[in-house]
Amino acid sequence: MKRNLASLDIDVFARTASIFSAKRATLAPEAVEVVAGDIVRRLAQSTTGTPNFDVPPIPEESLDAFCDALILPDPDAALHFIEDRRAEGISLPGVYLGYISGGARCLGERWERDELSFLQVTCGTGHLYALMRALRSEISFASRKFDNRRVALFATVPGEEHGVGITVAADLFREAGWEIDLETGTEHDELVAHVEKTRPHIIGLSLSTKHRLDALVRLVVALRLVVPGAIVGVAASASVDAEHLRDLVDIDLVFSDAPSAFRELDRLMRLRA
Repeated sequence: MKRNLASLDIDVFARTASIFSAKRATLAPEAVEVVAGDIVRRLAQSTTGTPNFDVPPIPEESLDAFCDALILPDPDAALHFIEDRRAEGISLPGVYLGYISGGARCLGERWERDELSFLQVTCGTGHLYALMRALRSEISFASRKFDNRRVALFATVPGEEHGVGITVAADLFREAGWEIDLETGTEHDELVAHVEKTRPHIIGLSLSTKHRLDALVRLVVALRLVVPGAIVGVAASASVDAEHLRDLVDIDLVFSDAPSAFRELDRLMRLRA
């Protein structure tokens, strides 16, 4: 990955592709398939609610070639395809609204026709997701200027039965001057809809058991698709290995205690601002 173009973050692409590969190796196939379906549906509809950019139509043969590159095991194939289109002059809106959205629809159609294996489907969706994450935040239709106010959403991972820990954390943050929107016991679709409506710039999640890792993975992917510029952190129980969490889930930090959480969030907010 030596080639680099402005507005495509190669390091983010490589890290995100690696994390998605870890999902395939770690989670049950059914859980990975659910995440893949979420990505295809969300990215295929990514033109909804975006400004009316003048995006040239993408030829079907070019979309097919992109889809062919996406389903290869090597993530560089999809990255180089988009780099080549950028070198030819296509804009970032053209990449996002044309190739990423169109590529998601193409993948979904091939998937529905049973033309792709499980490996091809998950490679394709993982590489699409990594490309989306690699687009820099200055794409105005994908994100907005980072809000550095001390406002955050705290939520339990869907399926978690206990919210005592995150409720205590919310109280500690409020005492420190933060405005906390607390959601406990909220199901996946409802929580994602809440995030889509409120657009939080900082999200803290509580994971009390490793048995809900699949739900955490699915939720974080959905959050990245809805609010790609948000800082996302997880407070996990002692039974969950923090390094494994970082390798598997597309998060910015793992919270260990309130004082370190304050410091890390302040540091990341300064960097984003």
